[in-house]
Amino acid sequence: MEENTRIRSKVLTFDTDIVILPQLRKIFDANHLTGLRSIGDPSIVDIILDKNIHLGALFVNNDGDWLNLSARLKEIRPELPLFLRVEELSDIKDIPKEKSWLFDGVFHISEEEKISNLLKNHIFIRDYPIEMIRHIIDFSVKAIKSMIPEGIVHCQSPLMIHDKVIYGEMTSLIPINTDWCRGYMMLQCDTTELHQILSGMSNPAFRGTVEEVVPSVISELTNLMWGGFKTVFLKEGFLDENGPDIQVPILVNHKLKNISFGGDIPQLCFEYILKDTIGLKRQTRIVQKFIFNLNWNPDRVAEYDFQSLVDEGAIILF
Repeated sequence: MEENTRIRSKVLTFDTDIVILPQLRKIFDANHLTGLRSIGDPSIVDIILDKNIHLGALFVNNDGDWLNLSARLKEIRPELPLFLRVEELSDIKDIPKEKSWLFDGVFHISEEEKISNLLKNHIFIRDYPIEMIRHIIDFSVKAIKSMIPEGIVHCQSPLMIHDKVIYGEMTSLIPINTDWCRGYMMLQCDTTELHQILSGMSNPAFRGTVEEVVPSVISELTNLMWGGFKTVFLKEGFLDENGPDIQVPILVNHKLKNISFGGDIPQLCFEYILKDTIGLKRQTRIVQKFIFNLNWNPDRVAEYDFQSLVDEGAIILF
């Protein structure tokens, strides 16, 4: 499997025991997680979680001021699953009943199967076909290259994220309605960074202020990516134009800089790194998220179109 098609998730641990970190990392690696660590200090939690880091879960251990830390984490980021690692299995009985709601799972480092099940049930709730991931990356990279041919672009490994944090200052949304998936595709960007890169290119359309250039670029990229999605996934008979008119509220909290589509379904997130070919030190991210919050049934698309591979001679029929 190609590395950039393997879905991962970033998790942040506040574990205070550095001796346990190698074992924790082994478990993370086995479950396709990228682990980040911070010291378990409740006073700096706000600073850390205010950063634009897309997260799938949080981890703490029952040491130090762990109850106050856990309560603070749930207060700031209630959408993120919170897992508690206990030092001894017998410590589970010492968790105050009135605080047990804080934790989506409690485990000992020796319970590898239990940990894997917790991660599958709370982070990787849905399976996404590898072919789908490859197609999304392919048509999205092509869209960016089409709009910004002078730039260098590549896609990071896709992520499953539970947080609702908005990246950058600009967000575009477009609905996705088929008879097998229903929800939204969302693009987000740092307008200043993107404008700095675009302004150094030869395209006269990129001359102008941030407000004049970036909105049109993001709007057109959204349309191009949506067009790619339709071309690949909306074959004849899959477009759900007359489906039930069911919607959920989209809530934007400007103070907390987050957006919610209702429910706790994790988002499928892609991060496209765009670099300036002239000054390669300059780069920015275009973040793409898929939220299939109303209908998700990929089995309806039993087999992805492989005819192009036959035409190219990559596979043969026999």
